[in-house]
Amino acid sequence: MKIKVLFLLPLFLMLFGCANDNDSTPEKETLKNVTYEVLLFEYTPDTGNNSSRLHYEIKYTNPNNVAIKGVSHITSNYDGLILTPIKKVPPYIEIAANSSFTEVYNVEEPFNLTLGKINSIKLVSVEFIIVN
Repeated sequence: MKIKVLFLLPLFLMLFGCANDNDSTPEKETLKNVTYEVLLFEYTPDTGNNSSRLHYEIKYTNPNNVAIKGVSHITSNYDGLILTPIKKVPPYIEIAANSSFTEVYNVEEPFNLTLGKINSIKLVSVEFIIVN
């Protein structure tokens, strides 16, 4: 009888002992969306050098208490054709906690006579997608 109690007591303690708090996974904080502000969006269809120029500056603000990284998607209207250019990823845009980052795009390209001349480019939408 004593031998049974000796074996049953440790088994009983293992089954009904205190719960280990280390087993619970911490809840992840829900991240708030990154906000943006268009500081500049300018398209010059003819720079005088047989080229066109697109220049924009967009400020992204991270309202979270943690650093984030992600990618931006800029959708534009090219003379009635709506496009979201695909960017090489990585590198990601990294924004520190409670701070901001300004994305600057300033490219002058020669005319592409095969495709024709683009007369106007208008901004349609901006989106920042968090990846971490």
